[in-house]
Amino acid sequence: MKCYVCDGIVRGATHVRNAKPCQDNKKIVKISDEIIIVAVADGHGSSKCPRSDRGSLIAVNTFCDVMKNYLQSYEADKEGMENLITFLNREGEMRFAQDICEEWQARVKQSFYKDKAEDLIDEENNIKWPAVFSLYGTTLLGMLITNRFVFSFQIGDGDISLVSKKEVAPLVQPEKFLGTETHSLSKMDAWRKAVTAVRRRDGESRPPYMYMLSTDGFANSYTSDAEYQKTCRDYLDMLEEHGVKTVQSNLKNWLAETSELGCGDDITVVMVYFAEE
Repeated sequence: MKCYVCDGIVRGATHVRNAKPCQDNKKIVKISDEIIIVAVADGHGSSKCPRSDRGSLIAVNTFCDVMKNYLQSYEADKEGMENLITFLNREGEMRFAQDICEEWQARVKQSFYKDKAEDLIDEENNIKWPAVFSLYGTTLLGMLITNRFVFSFQIGDGDISLVSKKEVAPLVQPEKFLGTETHSLSKMDAWRKAVTAVRRRDGESRPPYMYMLSTDGFANSYTSDAEYQKTCRDYLDMLEEHGVKTVQSNLKNWLAETSELGCGDDITVVMVYFAEE
């Protein structure tokens, strides 16, 4: 079985018209032929979060770096990977989530020291850190994909799914909100809102199938879950029929059109596609 990665990120149609920067960021780290780390993040983009594009960039770098450290801590042999599965299954929503949030906050602090906002420093020269973190507000979705299992991590909105010929199945179940509200990595106790899941690969159906991560601008551009899921399966069909190179070369234009005809938000999509040799 062969693994391919196809990914795209576009500035939302509304952001283009209003001359605002893209708030999404993504990062893909291929550790080996059998291990891939993927992260996507969506900065909030509101007036209260003027540095959220930087916050989302810090978020994807944080997830990939923290996950790499975990992989280095656990040997890549069979016993080590089983121990990592056990840890992530038991502690993904607590210890791992705390490590992600603490590292993100530490990196935000470094960014803030380079570009301070004086109104966030009191008369005694103390920095109002909760307000600083809000400047960089962002969501975060991440996956560790190995030949034995996949680990999914999410704070805030967006989608992490397994897409097969038969179904589009969410790999985590984040809390859903009405309107534009979402959980944020910028909250002091953000780790409490993390949702995680471990799924063994030996239970997957025969290829082709793919793991798909997308920011909320993708699903929100469709009028129903059924329409969104159909589009996900259409992408799987196109990868199988036309190949990764063709889909990759057209993906940015397709996503831009999706944003224009849909919600107008930034869109990021990463597809980790598995096919027969």
